[in-house]
Amino acid sequence: MKELNILGRRLTFKVEPVETPETHEISPREMVNKRIFILICILFIIPLSSKLFLIKENLSVGDTVKKDIVAPFSVKYNDKLAKDEIVKKVIEESQKEYIFLNDVAPKSYRNLEKFFLDLDKLGTNPDQNDLEEFLTKTKYPLSKGTVLKLAASPNKKSIENEIKNKLEELYSIGIKNDEKYLENLMDSLKNELSLDKIELLSIFLMPNFIYDEEKTASAIKERVDSINDVIVQINAGETVLKKGSTVTKSDIEKLKKLGIYGELSNSPLILGNIFFLVIISTLFFITVRKFLFYEILKKSYYFSTIMAVAGYLIIARFTRSELFFLLPIDALFLLLGILVSEKYTLIISSFVIFYSLGFKGVDQLFFMTSVTSLVGCIYGLQKIKNRAHLINAGLYLGLLKSVICIGILLVSRSDFITIAVFSSQLFFSGVFSGMLTIALLPYFERTFNILTNMKLLELGDLSHPLLRQLAVNAPGTFQHSMMVATLSENAADAIDADATFARVAAYYHDIGKMKRPNFYVENQHDGINPHESLSPSLSTLIITSHTRDGIEMAKEYKIPKEIRDIMTEHQGTTLLAYFYNKAKKEIPNINENDYRYEGPKPRTKESAIIMLADSIEAAVRSLDEKTPTSIEKMLRKIIAGKIEDNQLSEADLTFKEIEIIIKTFTKVLMGIHHVRIKYPEIKKGNKS
Repeated sequence: MKELNILGRRLTFKVEPVETPETHEISPREMVNKRIFILICILFIIPLSSKLFLIKENLSVGDTVKKDIVAPFSVKYNDKLAKDEIVKKVIEESQKEYIFLNDVAPKSYRNLEKFFLDLDKLGTNPDQNDLEEFLTKTKYPLSKGTVLKLAASPNKKSIENEIKNKLEELYSIGIKNDEKYLENLMDSLKNELSLDKIELLSIFLMPNFIYDEEKTASAIKERVDSINDVIVQINAGETVLKKGSTVTKSDIEKLKKLGIYGELSNSPLILGNIFFLVIISTLFFITVRKFLFYEILKKSYYFSTIMAVAGYLIIARFTRSELFFLLPIDALFLLLGILVSEKYTLIISSFVIFYSLGFKGVDQLFFMTSVTSLVGCIYGLQKIKNRAHLINAGLYLGLLKSVICIGILLVSRSDFITIAVFSSQLFFSGVFSGMLTIALLPYFERTFNILTNMKLLELGDLSHPLLRQLAVNAPGTFQHSMMVATLSENAADAIDADATFARVAAYYHDIGKMKRPNFYVENQHDGINPHESLSPSLSTLIITSHTRDGIEMAKEYKIPKEIRDIMTEHQGTTLLAYFYNKAKKEIPNINENDYRYEGPKPRTKESAIIMLADSIEAAVRSLDEKTPTSIEKMLRKIIAGKIEDNQLSEADLTFKEIEIIIKTFTKVLMGIHHVRIKYPEIKKGNKS
């Protein structure tokens, strides 16, 4: 039964709870496990899909490439086929080793001289028998016509000298015992000598350089042994085969190493990625459940994380490899850091980096620059106080990644163009991340109703429309709220609670009083109190309604839920003692709960601090003598009353923290209500 007295009429009505079917409530641990599993599915499937749907090129040697084939990730391997080609070319181009014979030339000269002596003895017109005997004796493969022509020539001596001079010339160059070489040499002499003389020269020309097979083989072996392995480095995004090119054995080897040559060669790549992702997912599940249990349990944090992480991975999935370093991964770090916390960002983002390695093929540069950026982001989050600071944060992260990139690429001896391209991409990704975070942050704050420090600072601006209305419509309440905010901020800071939140929440905790400002003592003037003409129950209804009215106004102005909770919690279930006692005089058996606020009680340290500051600020103003002793005595009396009334039973304040709050409140209030020195009045003397 519920009893309400309005304008002297007593209304009684029955309130029955609505029966609901019994449902199985999921425990927090089950809920967290379920949410982590869903998050792992997203983190697992998106990177793996980039490997499951690789283009498979079933090409053969000699085929023409129909389209450009781009490396899906970076790979480094020993190309044995390329080394074999180099060895083959070295062997073909290697010069043969020869042994010089210094007695060949003199012997040739002697044979030539003896030939012409025998030719002189033959005479100028020998018969057939003499000619046959000459050819048999000399054993030279000369034709009979050539011998008869030489024998009849009157210039035998000049021919002999000409042949000898040519022999000397050729021997000075060197004659190798190579049939092809000798054949080419004879052909080259056709422009200098007649055919008869060339025939005669070929008889006496003997090679003075003999091929040394053993020495040649040794020299070739030495050159082959000096050839290093051919290490092929293919970077992600690099064009492996261009459209229109002809496929070689080496090209087939590249495609196999990249896992894009047929189903069989792609299988180890898929299995390797699955194995890697399973291990990372297992570690992710264990780590998140242990260290981020309550963050994952909070809907706003969880669903904002899913959107941010899934968004990044999807963009990364469809980004071309050569543009991968332009991805704004820093925006993910900044968003999670601002929306949740540094610890949350460190754990979630670290695993996102590991999952992203599937896109880049365990790329060292990507891993190092991403980790560096994450560490820099964690370090700089505390310095980001407003949205304009995000631009600077992105700039600094971009510079940091560029410096790390340059250092790594210099160590790996990369060329200048590669260093310039990659470092530039990383710098612009940092700058773009800062800008993207500014654009996305308001949507995340509004969509998931997350109260960030930046949002708090914006709400703490006294030019906010709601605070300006409060200052105009309820100036007394506005001044009261400012005092409560000062007390709350200092007390929260003293016990390591969220001082900024306590201050801003205190600004808005009584905005509901704007609806009926004259019914609250701080806004009353000339001693006029409307409650004197109202019944206690109606006065109670009006006074307690300011919490509900405040929530309605707050929703209209998109005030976050955390601050709206303070509007109801700061009064808890406090009893309006004045109206309760007044009503009890008239009706002794009234229900005390009808003269209490609806609650709930404070559930956080900040909410409890604001409750105490709200009660204390008004009470201290009523003290005639404001000394440290009288103020502290009043504080202890009020706080003891709140504890006795169980108003702080749901807040996690310790007795030690309550003592610190009392000391802090006393110090702040003495600073506000300090006794001013009365200066003596200056008496004006008569002018002389």
